[in-house]
Amino acid sequence: MVRNESIREQTGQELSVQEGRLRWLGDERRMSDDRIAKQVLHWVPEDRRKRGRPRITWQHVVIKDVEKGGLSWEEAMSLTADRRE
Repeated sequence: MVRNESIREQTGQELSVQEGRLRWLGDERRMSDDRIAKQVLHWVPEDRRKRGRPRITWQHVVIKDVEKGGLSWEEAMSLTADRRE
């Protein structure tokens, strides 16, 4: 087993997956509503869901990443409005 940290050091990769998702969150929040990427992320299917546990969405994962970082969702949304933050 090789730890992710050692692979990142060997490849020179600095960003983790969570940091990449949070960066994309900022990009998504600043893009216009007519962009397809934004529409897909906020699309809710009209069909009935199947039995069982609901599927985990990208937004659910990002909310957990934000909370893991010690921010509330509202604080994260205000920070994403400014690209430098």
